[in-house]
Amino acid sequence: MAWIKAGTTTLGSAGDTLTTSTFTPSTFNMFMVHVLKTGGNARGFGRVGNSTIDTGSNYAYRRSPNGGSDSPFTSQSVLYTPDVEDTSTELHVGYYVNISAEEKLFIMHIAQDGGSGAGNDPDRAEEASKWTNTSNQINIQQVYNTAGGDLDTNSNITVLGSDGVEELNIQDGAIYYDTDLNKEYVLYNNTWTEV
Repeated sequence: MAWIKAGTTTLGSAGDTLTTSTFTPSTFNMFMVHVLKTGGNARGFGRVGNSTIDTGSNYAYRRSPNGGSDSPFTSQSVLYTPDVEDTSTELHVGYYVNISAEEKLFIMHIAQDGGSGAGNDPDRAEEASKWTNTSNQINIQQVYNTAGGDLDTNSNITVLGSDGVEELNIQDGAIYYDTDLNKEYVLYNNTWTEV
């Protein structure tokens, strides 16, 4: 299995939404989000969808902030939420299984810087979530803010897919040496020939 970049978006100016363009869905996906904030408190909530973002109450999640006890949230309009609404930088890292006929299950980790400098410890949260759609695969993902501040320029969301195929572009005349067989081969017209 090769992880390949499925989609990525970086904010060019401050705003309240950070949304990928539609991407080719995979059975397994990984996502990474870097949320920078400006203009006051903000919070990077997560949502997903198929062609359009699902803003309905079709999400459920369970979270444990800073190693504390679990808190369940059902029939929510968000997939996950960081621990606090503040000016902290956030990092979200998560994985999900993306089979069209099944609910989409997520596991993720969120870190917030907790204030600049070594005198401020970071906040963290672990979450397990699901999107209850059983008709479509996820092919678009979003982080959005409803607080008074904004997601700042250079905030980024990147999604990786598991169904990628990496291709090598090898030019004619390339030489390959097989150490196990102690033989050399040369490539010509997409055919390896022993030298």
